[in-house]
Amino acid sequence: MGQEMNSGLARHQVRESKGDRTRARILESAERCFAAHGFAETRLEDVAEEVGVRRAALFYHFKDKQALYDAVVADVFRDLLDGMGGVLFGSGSVPARIDRCIEVWVDAVGVRPSLARFMLREAAGADPGAIRPLAERGAEFLDRGRRLFEEGVRTGVLRPVRSDSFHVISAVVGSTVFYVAALGSLLPSMRFDPLEPVELAAHKRDVLATVHLLLGYETVAEPD
Repeated sequence: MGQEMNSGLARHQVRESKGDRTRARILESAERCFAAHGFAETRLEDVAEEVGVRRAALFYHFKDKQALYDAVVADVFRDLLDGMGGVLFGSGSVPARIDRCIEVWVDAVGVRPSLARFMLREAAGADPGAIRPLAERGAEFLDRGRRLFEEGVRTGVLRPVRSDSFHVISAVVGSTVFYVAALGSLLPSMRFDPLEPVELAAHKRDVLATVHLLLGYETVAEPD
């Protein structure tokens, strides 16, 4: 009896593990397709073909195309928001946390450029139903930035040019999204790769310098 139970448990774990791997592969394929073609133009048949399963198999993991898109967006933004949250609600001065947030943002897009491609493509004219999960995740990002901005103004360590955080956040997000997702396509003769480490590091320095000017602070080294 005990051996039969153990055997059944092992088979269940194998099936679960195989299902998890298939789901992860579906998300990876769908991320590439949505980032490249947008919600409306992405075909579930193409996702299934890339994964090596039938189209019907997708519905075992996701009830429809919208559910798959929602899952992709959540997966794409999860690590970024977790990293941002760890900085925003962690220790350190406000300027140091702002600088670290910018580094987390640029590094995240460098590692996963689909972040920028999703944002640029959907902002350019997606179906309202498709953009909803992206907007929800973006609102969480804006709220976290707003809290840190207000803390800095309240304590006097920030002397911002504008009285609200939205313009600073939009400058940071907009510049990186355009830099990674659009600039190379607009200037093909330059053979410019924004994801090259040296280029990404230069962009990060530019964003930090811009934010320092907009918020009226200089980076001060944190004590050991």
